[in-house]
This record gives sequence, C-alpha cells and structure tokens, in this order.
Amino acid sequence: MLKKYLGDIAFMQVLNLLVKPIWILVIDRAVQESLPLNVYGNYTAVLGFSLMFFIILDLGLNSYNTTQVSRDQGKIASLSGNIIGLKILLSIVYVLIAILVGLMLGYESKEFSLLLFILPLQIITSMNQYLRSIVNGLQKFKWDGVFMVLDRVLIIVLCSILIWGGIEGWELTIDRFVYAQLIGIGVVLFSLIYFLRDHLTKIKLSFNLTKIIPILKKSWPFALMITLMGLFNYVDTVMLKFLKGDAETGVYALGYRLYYALLMFAQIFSGVLLAFFSKNMKDKQVIDIIASYTIKLLYLVGITAAAISIAYNQEVMDLLYPTKSSEEAANAFSILMTGFLGSALVLVFGTLLTAALELKYLNIAAFVTLTINLTLNSQLIPIYGAKGAAIATLISQVIFGGICYIVSVKKFKFRLVASSVLRHLFGTILLAAVILLGKQYFDQPIVHLTMITLTVILTAYFYRLFKVDQLKSLRRK
Repeated sequence: MLKKYLGDIAFMQVLNLLVKPIWILVIDRAVQESLPLNVYGNYTAVLGFSLMFFIILDLGLNSYNTTQVSRDQGKIASLSGNIIGLKILLSIVYVLIAILVGLMLGYESKEFSLLLFILPLQIITSMNQYLRSIVNGLQKFKWDGVFMVLDRVLIIVLCSILIWGGIEGWELTIDRFVYAQLIGIGVVLFSLIYFLRDHLTKIKLSFNLTKIIPILKKSWPFALMITLMGLFNYVDTVMLKFLKGDAETGVYALGYRLYYALLMFAQIFSGVLLAFFSKNMKDKQVIDIIASYTIKLLYLVGITAAAISIAYNQEVMDLLYPTKSSEEAANAFSILMTGFLGSALVLVFGTLLTAALELKYLNIAAFVTLTINLTLNSQLIPIYGAKGAAIATLISQVIFGGICYIVSVKKFKFRLVASSVLRHLFGTILLAAVILLGKQYFDQPIVHLTMITLTVILTAYFYRLFKVDQLKSLRRK
C-alpha cells in the first residue's frame, strides 16, 4: 500500500516538476514583467475577489464526493446527476452574487471587464475539480496527475506565442492572458468528460430539489469549512487593493508567486491523502504512518524553502523580477514562505480531519483564524502594505495548522517518541543554521547551495525519510 501511495505521489510530482516551474518561473513571471505593476495588481485583486466566492460553486461537494466515492464507487452514478445539476444552478448564483458585490465595492469597467472572463474561468475550474474528485475517488491518482497539469501545458504554449511569438496584433495583454487560461481549462473539461464517459453515461441530470437538498445537508459542513478557509486565504489581495491600491497588490503578487508554487506542490499530497485517508480510515496504523511520513517530508521541504527565502530573499526577487524587484517584495516573499510551515500542517492534518468527517473542529478553527486574519490585515496593511498582508497570512496559517495538528493528535492518539522528537529537532536546527548562518562564510552561492543540498540529505536521514522498514508490512494490506 505504501508502495502505491509513494509511487502515485512520485508520478504526480514528476509531472508537476516538469510543468509547474515553467509556468511559474518562466510564463507567469514573464507576464508580470511584461505588464505594468498596477495592471497585474488589479488582475491579482480581481482573481482573489472571484476566489472569495468560489465556495458558492462548490458548497463542499467536491470533498464530500471524494470521501463517498472512495468508500463506495457505486455511488458515482447516484450522486453525479444531482451534483452536476446543482452545480449548474450554483454557477448562476455565483455570477449574480459576484457582480452584485462588485457593484457594492465600487468596481468600474476595468474590474468588470476582467470579471466577465474570470467568472467563467472559475465555473469551469470548479467543474473540473468535481470531475477530478471522481477520478480521485476511483484511486486513479496518476490520471489525476495528468489532468492536473494538462491545462498548464496548453496555457504555456499559448502564452509563449503571445509573449515571444512576435505576431502583429497578438501581443500580450491581461485579457489575452485570461483567454489562454480559459482555453486550457476548457480542453481539460472535455478530456475529463471523455475519460469518465463510462460512468457519466449512466447518470441522469437532475434539478429536483427533493434530491438535491439531502446532498446539501450532508455537504454543508464541507462548504462552511471551505468558505472560511477561502476567505482567510484570499481576502488579503482584496483588502490590499482597497487599502493601498493596485500597485501595492502587484508588489505582494511578486512575493506571493513562489509561495503559491510551493503550496501547489504540497496540495498534490492533500488531494491524494483525502481519498487515501477516506478509504483506510478504519486502519489506524496506516493513518499514523502515512500522516507522519508525509508531514516530515513536507516539513523538510518547507524548512529548506523558508530558510533559503530568508537568506536570499532579495537575490531571488532580483533574479525573477529584475525591473520590478524591491525590498518590500523581498520581505513579503520571505514571510510568506515561512508561513508554508503552517500550511503543511493544514494540508496533512486538516485533510485527515476532513476524511474523518470531524468538520466541527475544523469549522471552529477556521472561524477563529478568519477573525484573526481580518483583524491583522485591517491593522497591518495600512501601516506595512504588502509586508503586513504577508505577516497576517503567516500567523493565520500557523494558527490554523497548529489547531489541526493538536486535534488530530487527540483524535487519533498519535504518540510522540522523545528520541524521534530530538532527532527531528536536531536535524531542523542543523539545516536552518547551515542555510541562515552559512551564507556569510561562502563567497560563491554555488558552494553554499552545495552545502545546503548535503545538509538536506543528512536532515532527511535524521527525519528517517529513508527508513521504510517499518512500512513493509503495509504492502500486504
């Protein structure tokens, strides 16, 4: 079982590493460099605004569907007709609410011209996520990995033509950037429908409220959780736009880019874990070992990335954005990357609690976190701008992740072994010291990066990431 879990994760990460770095470090970076800071800042804020209402398209249906299909694949036909019908109705509600709130916030033509295409982008994305939840529920994780990157491959090709193609009349604009994304996710939608055709041909599309309402009653705790999490994850750019303007939002977007890239890397684990935990919920040994192994792996990545971002924040920003780099963007970048340590806890232990249907604790934690996040953003953004928003994000992620971890330890009775804790602590301190203190002793960054690489390998040994002897017995299950 472990072999399949690690094999599927490795396959998805290889695809991710082949495609996502090109998207983030080449294409999206080139877009940010090519467009004025206020134009991309406005796009970031409008995109964040659309994501704040994304829950209307979902209402927890994707997570609910994954947990149900993982337990019983026979539920695909009975659930899909009602869920797809409901999603169509929710799409109409989503558009109406987004437009209404946009008017209330004083959005003008530049915002609504983007919303006109970003809203359909989110609607199709939501449908893709639902169809991928079926793929996940069927435990076809490698295919899910293909669908995960397919849209990015297509968008990379289209954006490359816009940026470097030199075709007269087809230069890059923010509108064409959004059009390229629409084409990419549209192709994925049709691909998913074709892949699931044997399952989807059996469904009967339904708008019958007597069938839809029972599903909503079961999915609403998922919906509430995703709503609260979505708000404290995306409200920062919206508040930045209104409190400091589009240009400051653009500065924040520069620092946010690599943090988002790291988050996408980790979310692959979350998607697989939700189906995996749901299927094996009764086997506490499997849950304990997989959760422990995954969080150690993510923490090794997170600590390395956070420490490097602190030591080399200005150098990284100068390298990626030579014409727009600033000390403020560099500070926001290092703070956000440190916040990933909290996000890792959420992605593992929040996912575990979701699979266990312990949504009461998650919703309480998410509400507390949202309250803290809004308070911090309202106080810090007017004073510190992008840096203030980054601080609010870091604190929010650590608080929410910490609560998820504590509840999971109590719920599943995870044991902390003193020798293991000391080993992990020593490895962490050693890695952080080599990265943060070693920079001043090496004139050549390549020498320092070589030392960091060797220390990462040594820390992985202290974390026991190479020791899988205790996991061999799981392969027979």
